[in-house]
Amino acid sequence: MVQREDQGLDALPTDATFKQRVELFWQWFPSVAGRFYETIEAGNCADLADEVSEFMGETMPGLAWVFGPGEDGGHSFTVSGEGQVAVQLLAEYWLSQAVELPGWTFYESRQPSAQTEGVSIEIGSLGRVDSESFLIRAAVDEEREVIDIVAWHPLFAELPEQHHAQLLFLLLDEVLGEFGTQTWLGGIDIAEVNASEVNGRTVFRLMELPTFIKGIQRYHGWEKHSPLRSYTGYTVREASPVLRGDTIAGTTCIPGLAFELIDEGGRLNEDPLQDTGASLAYLQIDGAVFPDGDQAAVRHNIEEALDEALEGQQLGRTLGGAAGTESSYIDLLLIDGDQSRAAVEQTMERLSLNDRYRWHSFA
Repeated sequence: MVQREDQGLDALPTDATFKQRVELFWQWFPSVAGRFYETIEAGNCADLADEVSEFMGETMPGLAWVFGPGEDGGHSFTVSGEGQVAVQLLAEYWLSQAVELPGWTFYESRQPSAQTEGVSIEIGSLGRVDSESFLIRAAVDEEREVIDIVAWHPLFAELPEQHHAQLLFLLLDEVLGEFGTQTWLGGIDIAEVNASEVNGRTVFRLMELPTFIKGIQRYHGWEKHSPLRSYTGYTVREASPVLRGDTIAGTTCIPGLAFELIDEGGRLNEDPLQDTGASLAYLQIDGAVFPDGDQAAVRHNIEEALDEALEGQQLGRTLGGAAGTESSYIDLLLIDGDQSRAAVEQTMERLSLNDRYRWHSFA
């Protein structure tokens, strides 16, 4: 259990909700911000690792963190879900509660490096994988508004294949930022690209990828939104006799989990938010509630009412929904335990749906 009594902070209950955990964070960080700033300014950032790791591990498990450069010469603290959208949603809420502190900037995802040249990862005696030697072959997918890439580094010929993707994604996040990688890149393959192919247009070095993307964005006029506020439509071709197996089509901002949920028969084998104090749930609503020909509009209205209740009280948010032959479904992120559930139940009662739905957990 995290104890911060010496700093006047409350202890963290073992059953604390994610909302309570975030509240504790924003009590704690202002109390140490000045000392942390001075330590980093003195070049001793590594000295903070154990203290921050202990606090974050006990208070916000499952979320990664890192110090970095901030705005106007200050420093930053970043909390990240490391590409897991469900966890990234928690980081988004954490940032929404941030307080202003002199010299500090807070981010909910890893930011791109200010300089893409010189970004590298040391690989022991083999040398380093860097943004200058990493080669990219790019193809623009105009229909999906993304860029497909094939990537290769000369050291990959000597490294075990299982390390290739990890190194690539670490460097992509460095040059594009975490959200940049998720937003702009479609297909990502690893295959040999020869340095003789470099032409500055379709084949270039990784350090030049941000410039290439900016040019494509400007040429096509593409506008991108945060992946946490972007929705993917999907259809299911074959019904199955399991929970949620009647799904026909839906939209979601957590596509990987939504597809897995359907494949697994309405319940995941592992909880992606385990120990965070948050949970993923969905409502199964009787299909008779939805009039023929107007199902999507009615479900949308229910989603909006739930989203207003959850986001308005900072209790969570809706994540999308789906229509089925027998039921409709609305996916939810709940960050404050019983308070979040109560807000959902009160909304459904207000909509005269209190006896027309059932709760289900994702895991």
